[in-house]
Amino acid sequence: MAHRPEDIDTRSIFSMQELDPSPVNDGFPDLESGQYFSNEQSPPAAPRPTAEEKFSSFKLGLRGHSWDSWLSAFQRYSTYPPSLFLVLHWANTSLIPLATRSVPDSENFLLLTRPVYQSPSLEHLVLTVPVLIHIASGIALRNIRAARRARLYGAETRSQRSSLKFWPRMSLQARLGYSLAPLLGSHVLVNRITPLMADGGSSGVGLGYVAQGFSRAPILWNLYYMIFVTVGVWHFVGGWASWMGWRVTTARKEQDRKKGSLEGYLGHSESEQRVRRQKKMWWTVNGIAAVGASIWLAGALGIIGRAGQGYGWEASGWNEIYSKVPVIGGWL
Repeated sequence: MAHRPEDIDTRSIFSMQELDPSPVNDGFPDLESGQYFSNEQSPPAAPRPTAEEKFSSFKLGLRGHSWDSWLSAFQRYSTYPPSLFLVLHWANTSLIPLATRSVPDSENFLLLTRPVYQSPSLEHLVLTVPVLIHIASGIALRNIRAARRARLYGAETRSQRSSLKFWPRMSLQARLGYSLAPLLGSHVLVNRITPLMADGGSSGVGLGYVAQGFSRAPILWNLYYMIFVTVGVWHFVGGWASWMGWRVTTARKEQDRKKGSLEGYLGHSESEQRVRRQKKMWWTVNGIAAVGASIWLAGALGIIGRAGQGYGWEASGWNEIYSKVPVIGGWL
């Protein structure tokens, strides 16, 4: 049955008037959150996990998170207790000696934090266990990422992985951390383990004990503490800067603007702002680390390092402990 032109025009105009206007979005849709689909068209439903996938997730205890996220969290939050310990140690071995200009007077303030320093349970909880977790999680992260890269490119043997360099490039922050580990171990060996083996405990270890070591081997201990304090402060300051988003000690570098690229024409001003912001962060973080290390060395080397030897039976006991330090006891 044929329709008259007047009926078609009337229905077309009437149907167009019944349509609701839809707003025009100026921004791009967020594909990850599903905004690519319109309101009328819902995104396709995700397939339900199988029983095997549920069991695997339950067995690992990850609940949808990857090992990377959990290990990264362990690596980050394990730095909080040692940071508190570091602040207390910095005050006792640097700020207070600088203020009192006397090792015996500074020892009285050291007694206030002795429960944290030498309580076996609390010291291990605040320092030993978090440090071990921090180191282990960092090594595990590197192994997981290297193994993932190897599987991606089909490398199966160790020689293939070594030839293709699947290990992630080590950042300056990681190098400082791995360099700090043996330095910290030597510090624990001299100030905790050896007194425990020789004297049954470290209750007599204090600033006078450290000053006695400086007087016995000044060149060795000045060089050691200079490296130890510098590496430790830079690692802690750089790590906290990374946690706050100021990544100035990572392995990532800004790629140079290539000739003829769009960035050279469109993103020149934005790139310059990013470079200036990166330089500002670099100077700020390294400036804080330099000031902190300088103050610490001023108190440790300038006051404690020049205090000289002790007197009486106490100094004799310290000499006996230093002589029993494994491997390096003959040099001390």
